[in-house]
Amino acid sequence: MTTPATTPRKEISVLFLGILFIVLGLALFLDRLNVVTFGSGRFVWTAVAAFGAVLIVLAFVRRNRKSLFWGNLLLFFGGCVALYHWHVIPRGDFYILPLFSIALGLSFFTSYLYNPGNFVILVPATIFTGFGVVFYLWWWEYIDWFDLRSFARTYWPLLLIALGLGMALRHRSGR
Repeated sequence: MTTPATTPRKEISVLFLGILFIVLGLALFLDRLNVVTFGSGRFVWTAVAAFGAVLIVLAFVRRNRKSLFWGNLLLFFGGCVALYHWHVIPRGDFYILPLFSIALGLSFFTSYLYNPGNFVILVPATIFTGFGVVFYLWWWEYIDWFDLRSFARTYWPLLLIALGLGMALRHRSGR
């Protein structure tokens, strides 16, 4: 049985990821032994955001849209959590689910910007970003929950209309 040949690029990626895990593990281990104190996840989430930035750069160098999506997700989410741990974002105004939702939506949106012809990517971008923004607007009391429910009950068929238009236009263009 023969093994598939690995490309030098893949070997470099695996080596880079291995070195990153070694450095991250060593730093976390030294933190657990109280040799070096990074304090409440600051280092970990800053490293996650930095790794996301590296993935974004590699995505443009290698023209790999999947790396762009995951890089943006790690950069947006890791960056926001790092800002939380560095006390830039107030502790009372922080929830993981809407933050992750916004990060996911922005990741889909940047994937669309990388490939503007694919309008289907805008659907999850709008849904995820919209959920996170609406949650924060409700939490900060800019919108009322009952008004939002009334609005959703009245206008939800517009989503079906938009979905149908998108499908019809996509079918018409022959994709």
